[in-house]
Amino acid sequence: MNYIAHKQENERQSIIAHLTGTAKLCHEFAKGIQMSDYAYLTGLLHDIGKYSEAFQRRINGSSIRTDHSTAGAKEALLRQKLAAAFAIAGHHGGIPDCGYKTDCEDSGTFFGRMKKVLEDYSDWKSEQKNFEFSADEPANVDNFIYSFYVRMIFSCLVDADFLDTELFMSGGKIKRYSGENITQLLNKLEQYTSKWNTPDNELNMLRNQIRRDCIESGINKKENIFSLTVPTGGGKTISSLAFALNYAKKNQKKRVIYVIPYTSIIEQNAEVFRDVLGNSNVIEHHSNIDYKSFYDENNATQAMLACENWDAPVIVTTAVQFFESVYSNKPSDCRKLHNITDSVIIFDEAQMIPIDYLYPCISAMWFLADKCNSSVVLCTATQPCLEPYFKMCSKDGSLKIQEICRDTEQLFCKLKRTTFSYDGKIEDDELAARISEHNQVLCILNSKNHTESIYSMLNNDDGNFCLTTHMYPEHRKKKINEIRQRLKDNKICRVISTSLIEAGVDVDFPTVYRAIAGIDSILQAGGRCNRENHNPASESIVHIFDTDIVVDSQKVNVSAAKTVLKKFGNDIDNPKAVSLYFETLYYYLNSSKDFSAFDRKQIIKYSKNFEFEKVSEAFKMIDNNTRSIYINTDESSDYITMLRKKEYSRELFQKLQRYSVNIYEYEFNKLYDNGAIETIDDSFYVLVKINSIEFYNKDIGLIIPDSNIGQGLFH
Repeated sequence: MNYIAHKQENERQSIIAHLTGTAKLCHEFAKGIQMSDYAYLTGLLHDIGKYSEAFQRRINGSSIRTDHSTAGAKEALLRQKLAAAFAIAGHHGGIPDCGYKTDCEDSGTFFGRMKKVLEDYSDWKSEQKNFEFSADEPANVDNFIYSFYVRMIFSCLVDADFLDTELFMSGGKIKRYSGENITQLLNKLEQYTSKWNTPDNELNMLRNQIRRDCIESGINKKENIFSLTVPTGGGKTISSLAFALNYAKKNQKKRVIYVIPYTSIIEQNAEVFRDVLGNSNVIEHHSNIDYKSFYDENNATQAMLACENWDAPVIVTTAVQFFESVYSNKPSDCRKLHNITDSVIIFDEAQMIPIDYLYPCISAMWFLADKCNSSVVLCTATQPCLEPYFKMCSKDGSLKIQEICRDTEQLFCKLKRTTFSYDGKIEDDELAARISEHNQVLCILNSKNHTESIYSMLNNDDGNFCLTTHMYPEHRKKKINEIRQRLKDNKICRVISTSLIEAGVDVDFPTVYRAIAGIDSILQAGGRCNRENHNPASESIVHIFDTDIVVDSQKVNVSAAKTVLKKFGNDIDNPKAVSLYFETLYYYLNSSKDFSAFDRKQIIKYSKNFEFEKVSEAFKMIDNNTRSIYINTDESSDYITMLRKKEYSRELFQKLQRYSVNIYEYEFNKLYDNGAIETIDDSFYVLVKINSIEFYNKDIGLIIPDSNIGQGLFH
């Protein structure tokens, strides 16, 4: 009998051809975790359930669905290959929770699946005559580390399965472009930076020194976990790329992965990398990406394909995308994981890893560095004290994070461009008055409502700006571009913003006001002041002040910051002050000494129990208690029309994302109760005008009814 795995018009792919094709890819993909033979076995077993008569009837037209995944999982378990069994069981629907041996067969758990009575599939043995061979399990690892190996084997399998199937279904026509090699990219970087070899001022001399340190460390250091502690304005984006490419070349790494905290700043970094390395070598992977906006039609398709499994030399992604994928059980999320091995992974603004997920995030980084032949770089001006937590992951506790730059304290001293001033309590009316006295000033507050309130208190002058996440991304991007131009042209420019402007948004104000927050946030705000060193540090003041508005999530950070201010006074912009801040913060949060504050969703516990689905559902770095609403504008109206016609596609939602605002449930309810929400297909929400009332304003963005914000702003 000719057993068929896939059909395409008059073409047939045999099961044995699909199994061996998938196995060969699995073997290649698993080299980074040194489990190639194991992954090869997984590929050979994954679809043996297709040898059943039920599946052959199904592929030849029967409407009756049949389970073809459980058979391979059973055979893997018989051979005591647990990771292979989990991966095969989940390679279509997701890795199941382990469950209990008492689970019934329809429970959906792994143990339940293993009790299924299956149709005969025994003919697989006659086609795989040389099947039995050695494939070792990972040695001396606990259940938590083993759960990572399960996901890695799962990743190898689902990507290999997809690629082999795609190759057959396309008739071999789909070609995936993997970009240029590391040496070619390094040559492009050196050519790009050659124009900086003769710096024209002291600041650029220091930036060159930092870049040279990064190049030398990339060539000479062999450790797997690094820190890159560079003051804001020190040029860490290009310098970190210089380290990554030099290190990758010296140590035969396949790619560089940049992990950035916010989608609001990722585009800026990706644009720099594309300018240096070329469009085809840099893949952005985040919710707002619109490939066709900077690729031609053919390259956009290639970029989308590369985005699915991160098969490109430089990946720029978000912390949410990265860590949620690492802890996911879904094929679409995990498919790319094997391409994280053999990589240099740079975590930009490392201090912004959410405290609630700190321990599982560090554990994932350690696994990638220790078991996957990858190197991790913690890159920030405000380096958190993470070494003790990395040591907890290693058996002997001897791990040490290596700093890439020499004499970081001296660097901070030389790059000091501002003076910090703790001004105590400033009432809102006084704050608005002080801001109005400046022609160019930035004020950063801790909540959207407070930001919009202070903005509404300013005189209605041209040159006043409000920035919050109540603006859709495209609107916010245009405002930031306008702000940059006004600063450049020396025009009036007063900006009231939430913290979204702090990390990675390159603006340069002569004066900054910052509502008290964590020291890391305050120093990031300071990075928006006198950024290009045009003025003396003594005249470039960052005013820190108390307000009546205290955000619950910031209370511990503020307490730790005040401890630092009490000891260091206004001299908080040095590594010793930053170290004290994080030591104090982590001490306050971990007073129980059980690390529960750093793993509030119990990711470690669930992982040890092989509860893969539960972990995937629990690990959500962004508050799920929000809803996205789409804003109907001249630019988005065609997309809204397509949404109303239910012409759904991934491309449509990528475009709509740029015109969406995420709001909390109570905000959504206020808009809904006022008739401002149009519901489409019970799943999508569009902001609409009601009785000529606009709920979105060109100055502050979305207006929530009864918030007392936005009155009199419509013009």
